[in-house]
Amino acid sequence: MKIAREWLLLLGALLVIAALYNHYLGHSVYLVEAIFIAVGAGLGFYSLRGIARESRRIEDGLLIKILTRYITRGQCVVLIPLLGLILIVAWSVWKLFVVGETNLRMEDFIVTLFGLSLVLYYAGPSGFTMQKDFVVLYLLFLTIVFAVIWKLYTITTGESYYRITAYSEYYFITLPVVALLRLLGIDAGAELDLGGVGLSNLITYEYKGSTVWLAIGSGCSGLYSVGLFFSAFLAFVLVRYEKVDRYVLAALGIGLFVTWFSNILRMVITIVVGSLYGHPALVVVHSYIGIFLFVAFITVFWFLVVRWLDRMEEEPSTPPTPQNDLASQQT
Repeated sequence: MKIAREWLLLLGALLVIAALYNHYLGHSVYLVEAIFIAVGAGLGFYSLRGIARESRRIEDGLLIKILTRYITRGQCVVLIPLLGLILIVAWSVWKLFVVGETNLRMEDFIVTLFGLSLVLYYAGPSGFTMQKDFVVLYLLFLTIVFAVIWKLYTITTGESYYRITAYSEYYFITLPVVALLRLLGIDAGAELDLGGVGLSNLITYEYKGSTVWLAIGSGCSGLYSVGLFFSAFLAFVLVRYEKVDRYVLAALGIGLFVTWFSNILRMVITIVVGSLYGHPALVVVHSYIGIFLFVAFITVFWFLVVRWLDRMEEEPSTPPTPQNDLASQQT
């Protein structure tokens, strides 16, 4: 039975991924993980030998248009899945044998999914080119935001993820929330404690004469949502309009502000409810109502800004000419 080379490539990538995630479970030794990586890489590189000859025609999406400026379409067929396989292998080797970490972080999932999206780029119907480009670009931007930038920061400064997140939360989330609470007449305070074991960002407020301490975690701070929005919106406009101009940059800036402000407003409402009705009411708002408020803000923004961008990007930009100026003066 002849096995399609795309399936061999996928199987190789999955073996490498299995070695990475099995390491975190602690159920195998390095030898088993090394065998998985070697076999997976071997299958992947072997399958790439004939993919170019068996390649099917695919519509020219944004990714293909960019790459064909420098290489041929046949080379794209090999290069795109090859980069995905190399990324998965390199990340797994680095995590398992260089860093030796056993903690499974969010960037591990992101990088793995990004590599897998490249491996599978030519799989499936060619009519879904825009969707494939969106997935690849979205995961690419997520990788840049949550893996590359944060890793470079920790390597160059020597500070940990804990300190990066703590400072970001304190200055961009905790302090603005406390400022708004004080404007509303609530006696609130902010504290940054990097020496403790738990969460470092704390907000204090009064409830029936007692001081309540509320810890702000990374998931509640909205920092991740900003990175998710940035990656999704930029990938969306690139695939839709295939360019980045002043309108796109303006929409991106407004979107980041809306994302940040909606999360600030969500936290303010949650703490106001807690100061008036106690901790059980705060938990209900935090768990259910807050996320609906955030999603409503983003949905309305996305709907309005896409309609505005469609109108702006479709307007023809005809530079003034002497004939046009003369015609306008005659009219």
